[in-house]
Amino acid sequence: MILASIFILGVAGFLFWFWKRGLLLLAEKNATQTLDKLLFPEGDVHRDKIIESMMKITKGKYSQELLMDYFLKIKGLQVINLYDPVNFWTRKFLMTPTKLRLNYFEQVRFYETFLNYPEVIGKVIKNNEKAEVKTYIEAENTSEVFYKTKQLSKKFA
Repeated sequence: MILASIFILGVAGFLFWFWKRGLLLLAEKNATQTLDKLLFPEGDVHRDKIIESMMKITKGKYSQELLMDYFLKIKGLQVINLYDPVNFWTRKFLMTPTKLRLNYFEQVRFYETFLNYPEVIGKVIKNNEKAEVKTYIEAENTSEVFYKTKQLSKKFA
């Protein structure tokens, strides 16, 4: 009886740990592979340049793992449209908070440096000022159509 209760408590503890931490570890492992392919088309050379520039931004205060986590989550959220079908692990990884908290000035430098990274191919926004709508049209470089629906945008003074 005592062994059974200890076994049940052990299994319950493992399941609780797996639900809180284990899923996040699996999500990080699987999502980083997917995001690496998407954000670093040139491979490790490109990744090393990104880490080097982030080290300059933060003046070497943080480890490479923390900087990569921050970069993958922030740029991954900007590049991947979560309303389209997305891998479960990628969605879980992107929806968790970053392990790193940059101060205001570091965040500003980060966004200034990586504002247009990676270049968006295929999504072109055509502004029509008279009708105050944004229309997403087909890009010249790809054959895919991105969001041909119109979305209203209001200008606030």
